Amino acid sequence: MLESMASCPGGDGGGAMAPLAVLGRGDTVRHRLAGPTRARTEVPSEVIDRAIDRGFATSLELFASNVVGTDEQKLTVVRQLATEMLDSVTAAISLAYSDHLEAEVIEDQRTKNALLVALLAGEDTSTVTRCSGFEVAESYSVLALHFPSRSDGESEAFLTQMDVRRMIRNIRAALDRHASARALSRLDVRGGVILIPSDETRDLDALLAVLSGAAGVDLTATCAQATPARIPKTVDQLGELLDLVRRIQRPPGLFRFVDLAVEYQLTRPSAVRRYLDAILNPLDDHPILMETLCTHLANNLNRRRTARQLSVHMNTIDYRLKSIRKLTGFDPSSADGLWYLQSALVVRKANYQDTESTLSI
Repeated sequence: MLESMASCPGGDGGGAMAPLAVLGRGDTVRHRLAGPTRARTEVPSEVIDRAIDRGFATSLELFASNVVGTDEQKLTVVRQLATEMLDSVTAAISLAYSDHLEAEVIEDQRTKNALLVALLAGEDTSTVTRCSGFEVAESYSVLALHFPSRSDGESEAFLTQMDVRRMIRNIRAALDRHASARALSRLDVRGGVILIPSDETRDLDALLAVLSGAAGVDLTATCAQATPARIPKTVDQLGELLDLVRRIQRPPGLFRFVDLAVEYQLTRPSAVRRYLDAILNPLDDHPILMETLCTHLANNLNRRRTARQLSVHMNTIDYRLKSIRKLTGFDPSSADGLWYLQSALVVRKANYQDTESTLSI
């Protein structure tokens, strides 16, 4: 376009337009080469933008004074030249800064990944910190996350790999905005681990709600505090606690060891667990009674609500609860009997879920 403008009406085909032709494609190339250099030397983009604006204003005044012809012809030539050059230069500079920023983000994530791998393995982190300048916190808030499956109406799997990558990218961006730029994360389609420096940790329950919003699904997580040396053991324990939350079918949310201390202890291998599991054996041949017990406990012993949910009369609920007492030896209406039945149900759910998980892998 620039070469064609050199022969516009009102000039001699060369002399009057010489200043315009000089700033043609060669300058576009030079701008594209200069952009990354300015980005690497960390010249603020707004400084570049102001310099471009001032330079163009001055240059266009000079061009206009050298173009011959009517005012309308001059205006047409200057407008076309300005549009082409400004678009080219702005695009080159913007692309350079964008590429530089993306490269920095990628390198920063690589450093974080290397540091996280070392912390999770209980390895020395001095090499990573020395080479990157990234500091290890004195302690971390450790979160173990589970991503629920999202149904598309036909399957219980995530729709696409792109869907998963977008979700993880959104979670990491939310971490940077609402938690800490020093947060470390390892995430995949099933969930993962997040480490946030304790001195930058605020309300973890609110943070999980933010992460759920960013992911577009309700997340389940367990959390605890740990020094760098304790992180591997803490992650293992939080994984066990997260597995327990799923087994006993708790709703999505953030759970700490104090929230599930009894349930956690009940599901540890022991003679007590075997005894509790056996309490419900008599109900194995009576699925209706087992359903009634589960529903009644889930409804906080509200007989009316249980009867409505099971579409039966309250007298039927009373009869079934008496049958449960006869078969198991524990009365659901007494405090002691209720405790044993609830504990037995926790153990039973955990055991059943173990079998299902094994089969689904």
